[in-house]
Amino acid sequence: MISYLKLFFNYISYLMMVFISLMLPILQVQASSKAITIFEYHQFPPMVVSKDKGVGLSYGFARYLTKKSKGEYKFEINVTSMQRLQSLLVSDQPAVVLFVNPVWFDDTKMERFLWTDVVLTLKDELVSKKTQPLELNDESSYAGRVIGGIDGYTYPMLDKLVSENKAHRVNFNNDLEGLRRLNESDDLDALIVNEGPLKFYSDLLGLKKNLYISKQPSGVYPVRILLTNDLIDVHAFLKEVLVDIESDKDWLNLKALYLP
Repeated sequence: MISYLKLFFNYISYLMMVFISLMLPILQVQASSKAITIFEYHQFPPMVVSKDKGVGLSYGFARYLTKKSKGEYKFEINVTSMQRLQSLLVSDQPAVVLFVNPVWFDDTKMERFLWTDVVLTLKDELVSKKTQPLELNDESSYAGRVIGGIDGYTYPMLDKLVSENKAHRVNFNNDLEGLRRLNESDDLDALIVNEGPLKFYSDLLGLKKNLYISKQPSGVYPVRILLTNDLIDVHAFLKEVLVDIESDKDWLNLKALYLP
């Protein structure tokens, strides 16, 4: 009986040793993963659906990148404001910013920061009430109008007229606030809102029947990933990932889940 127990415990000990030998490399890779902070200022769907639960396109993309790195990096989302992000970039703190355009960061020549190739193309829609539809043809369509937008965001065509006192801009903290204002009051002629939040909130609030979307969008923006200049290795990794991303099922499924 004792010999059987001895054999049994020896066998268990052997299995434990095999398990540890198999797990140790994985644990070592996880422990050695370099944490990369992605600063996300898009505090709205589809980029951020639930901050507490880590749900949204940006969270999904961070997990996607972590998986693609095979343990080399762990990408983590840090939700922040545009103002704080700008301060971080000025202070040269290492940072990655998803889904942005060089124009928004005063880097049209792409020399201040490292930039990847285009990841997505985002679209800003001009939305008005169906009872008072506003069609965008050119910048003169904004003349004499009160147009809503997001505080801190750049809308080149509108901002030009505002600087010339030919149009008035009303800023909101987020798209939900702007859509509610447009729906519930008559002091806005139209609202500029990204197509992702527009779809999410109009479905959520049942606003589709009340809204008119201009045939011509307010803006179409190819967006990239911004990295500070000290993240050369991460930039090289991202460039490699993006080469075949449009044939990657994980990425295609992620896009289908969150984007219109």
